Amino acid sequence: MRRLLLICFIIGLLLPPFCLARDVAIITDKKNVAPEVSSKQLLKLLRTETRVWPSGQKVTVYLSNPSSADGKLLLEKVYKITLAEFQSLAVSQKNNIVILGSDDLVLRAVAEHPGAIGVVNVYSINSAVTVVKVDGKLPLQQGYLLHGN
Repeated sequence: MRRLLLICFIIGLLLPPFCLARDVAIITDKKNVAPEVSSKQLLKLLRTETRVWPSGQKVTVYLSNPSSADGKLLLEKVYKITLAEFQSLAVSQKNNIVILGSDDLVLRAVAEHPGAIGVVNVYSINSAVTVVKVDGKLPLQQGYLLHGN
């Protein structure tokens, strides 16, 4: 067991962070009746092209640090823009996109705001939120929109 841990530690030191798999999850508040969306719907929600859920609830997008590895995955797969372009978008959409400092803050904000949607590292998820299926898939499943490397 010690040998396996040592090997994993060494591999982690030798590989640049962008080589390690990143997986992020789409979350929403527990009361949201839309725990599943299509990729197309999700992209519209996160890009603020769709500003309300089918129930009529206003959508607010909560994100963690866009310059983190998880944030870069989101920018690459969803927004398809640079960090600088995203920062301009976030400023122009400040009532719809809220940048917070950590996954814990995103989890708390999403749990407390009906209609909220957030993006967090899959290992940060807790019972206060609902994980949204995308195209019938959950995070860590092959084919999930925000499945890393």
